[in-house]
Amino acid sequence: MKRSLCLLLALVTVLFLPACSGRQAKSPPPQAVLGTYLCTAMQMDQVPMTPGKKWLKLSDQWKMSLFLSEEPDEGTWRLDGTAITLTMGGETVGTGTLKDDTITLDMMGMTYTFMKDGSEALARQQVTQQEKAGTSVFSCYGDLYTVRYPSDRFHQDPAGLSDLYSDDGVKGWVTKLDSQERVDKWLAGFDEKASHPDYQNYETGDLTVAGYPACSIVYQDDDGWHSEVLVQFGSDLGTETYPMFAAYLYFTGGSQEAVWNPTIQGIVTSLQLTSPEP
Repeated sequence: MKRSLCLLLALVTVLFLPACSGRQAKSPPPQAVLGTYLCTAMQMDQVPMTPGKKWLKLSDQWKMSLFLSEEPDEGTWRLDGTAITLTMGGETVGTGTLKDDTITLDMMGMTYTFMKDGSEALARQQVTQQEKAGTSVFSCYGDLYTVRYPSDRFHQDPAGLSDLYSDDGVKGWVTKLDSQERVDKWLAGFDEKASHPDYQNYETGDLTVAGYPACSIVYQDDDGWHSEVLVQFGSDLGTETYPMFAAYLYFTGGSQEAVWNPTIQGIVTSLQLTSPEP
């Protein structure tokens, strides 16, 4: 009799544990974390990129929607303490943390930061961005890429004679090269200036801009001083309407210091690729 009672208790335990486990797995997510999170930052290989209008929505019943490019993708999410996991089609697509209304995720070789819409964390982030005193953004060809410039020194030219100009006579152009052939032609032109008699005080340098190799040249001719920078992407990073194989920046002014100084170098290195908006 005693042995039968032990067997019965063991059977009840075996049947009870899966039931408990099932109820635990189906427990609702914390209501405080549900909502839409807006992407405020993204990086690839520690290189900052423009977040665009990406977002992540955490819904009840552990369902989620993720918008990164053309249309939202549906999946599920899991939260263990502060550790968050995103799943699509039965496969893990992102892991990270959720803390203080901020989600940091590693997904597909990228690091994303999302902040909850309407939260104090997002409000503080927006204030910080607004307090980047004296800087404005210039966008190239349908927002293919952007550069930041100090608005207390440079201004956008409404007449279109140049993209940027300063009160001391410096003018700048920000554009793109739409084929590999044009990239090769521009680089050949850089080399030709090195030995051409019409160009003096020629200097060249190698840079890394937004994670891509770049070449800079500075020289003087009868029209003044000039600096040119070509950032090579190695492939078409544009759109069907605006192909883009390289970014090209050019400044001209009255002295070497005017066209290649920390301010202009800062404009060049501020270049960020911009994800096409849906």
